[in-house]
Amino acid sequence: MIPLRTVQTAGGEVAVILRRSDRAVGYVKDGVLQTLIDARGHNLAPHVTAAVDVLLQEKVRQALVLGYGGGAASTMLHRAGVDVFAVDCDPCAKPLAQLFFRAPPCLEVVVSDAAAYVERAAAASFDGVLIDFQDSFETPRAYLSQSFWRAVARVLRPRGMVIVNVTRWLHGGRDWRAFQGALGLGGFDAVALSDEHGAGNRILVSARGATSP
Repeated sequence: MIPLRTVQTAGGEVAVILRRSDRAVGYVKDGVLQTLIDARGHNLAPHVTAAVDVLLQEKVRQALVLGYGGGAASTMLHRAGVDVFAVDCDPCAKPLAQLFFRAPPCLEVVVSDAAAYVERAAAASFDGVLIDFQDSFETPRAYLSQSFWRAVARVLRPRGMVIVNVTRWLHGGRDWRAFQGALGLGGFDAVALSDEHGAGNRILVSARGATSP
């Protein structure tokens, strides 16, 4: 791996690396690979492709992406004609995505904690939400909070869909049942959990329950 850029952030170190073997470019936070594209700018992370495919199959027109990273999912959605609004806690995410990952400059990326953003976002603003901000073996506190999931449900329109990247740490760890419980109490019914994609990632598809706010 060849380091291209390293940025120290409040949440840890963000690095952009080049893979020697095929010239693929990766976005890495605290040693965890979050985005990987090939030399032509095409996404190489199977779970990202799977998540985007679900949103496109559901004909989502306005999508919220919580966890922008290198911008691969947001870029794919944007190129498919979806109106994308992204959130990332690291100010360096958008400029690095534009410089190294071919993300279009027009993509709007708000620098914010994901939970704080959905708490203040307008109700019924999005058809779909893609959640992907677990960047270590520690489960994000928001994932275990029913208030977070209620806030996510509130920003979704009726029949809205939420897609969660379930890492191997979450699915195989001690917090899995607590996560499922918080999701249910927050107003979501689990629809499907995929098989593993790539490095142990799974895609959880959930819909607003009948009693969601």
